[in-house]
Amino acid sequence: MTSFPPRADPEWVSWGIQSLFVQGAMRGLFTLLFGASMLLMLRRAEDGHVAPIDAWARRSIALMGFGVLQFAVLIWPGEILWNYGVSGLFLLAFRTARPRTLLLGAALLIGGLSLNAAHWTGQEVQQLREGGAAARAVALGQAITPDQRAALAAERANLAAVHPSEQVVEREISRRTHVGSLLRWSAGYWTEQNLTFTGWIDVAESVAFMLVGMALFRAGILTGEAPAATYRVMVLVGYGGGLAWRGFVVWLNVRSNLDMGAPGIDPLAWTLSQAMFEPARLLVTLGHVGLVLMLFRSGALGAAPTLQALGRMALTVYCLQSAIGSFLFYAVGLVGQLSLPQLWLVAVGIWIVTALFCRWWFGRYAMGPAEQVLRWIAYGERPRGRPVTRAVSAS
Repeated sequence: MTSFPPRADPEWVSWGIQSLFVQGAMRGLFTLLFGASMLLMLRRAEDGHVAPIDAWARRSIALMGFGVLQFAVLIWPGEILWNYGVSGLFLLAFRTARPRTLLLGAALLIGGLSLNAAHWTGQEVQQLREGGAAARAVALGQAITPDQRAALAAERANLAAVHPSEQVVEREISRRTHVGSLLRWSAGYWTEQNLTFTGWIDVAESVAFMLVGMALFRAGILTGEAPAATYRVMVLVGYGGGLAWRGFVVWLNVRSNLDMGAPGIDPLAWTLSQAMFEPARLLVTLGHVGLVLMLFRSGALGAAPTLQALGRMALTVYCLQSAIGSFLFYAVGLVGQLSLPQLWLVAVGIWIVTALFCRWWFGRYAMGPAEQVLRWIAYGERPRGRPVTRAVSAS
């Protein structure tokens, strides 16, 4: 965000909408479906000479390889494929579990994640408060202790992250528009996010949502077989609970100018906001699932051929969007140049381009290029890039 204090301008309004409906929820939706996909793959056993579990394990390891490709070649260190590959291997332990067991496992993981978030947030807020007190002591010419100096450094780092100076912004832009520093940044960021304690926290988060997806699939909810009332409850409870809590968090961030160390706000509010992040994200995700399935069941979306094409080429689309994003932001130099509403317009443009590509591709072939590679690795046979017998409708 570049405009402070918060106001009802396009940037802050788009940030609010994103925080309520999008942040983490789209990833949550994709993660639910990934969990369901394992059950589909194991059930299908497409190749008689390959054990489904072996195929899934190889597929998961291949996804980890695609994750390395994402940060090393496509320069997207925030990728999720490595995480999904690791998480997919853990899912094998739950492949025969009942929905109740799956939901219990998810609840335990989400509960643990919430406690972890509460612990670290409480410590961070306390340190930032101590840093603010130390800053006031220094301004009065008072001596401070080593612990206060550490807290002061943390408080200044927090302010610099929330309100970076022009010099810091220019340095980061330069870092991400020159090949050498860009590659070092991508590798460093990816390593920190995937090969440290943070990476295992993210794996636990993904496994929890995948278990929910498996439970919803086994219960017939994701396949549209549940009673209509089930989807209405998902929408009402999901949006009602999730958006109410997220609305509180938006209010908290607006009141504090996005500064967790700002005075005048009870530290417990920050602790609760982070502790409830995963439950609220899950609720909003379930609200999205319920709404989409209600629309499908009512026929409002028709056959949704474009959504079908995007779903069947999810990995190819993911890689293509990473490549387009890297070209626009690093090669063309748009990084740091666009406001949040402008970034949304870029995102919509990328969605349109990839959707058109998928429709074009499925008019000629039965499987996306990345999906062909994944199937080759999983089943040990190179799939033929055969044309489709019936193209996806262009209507």
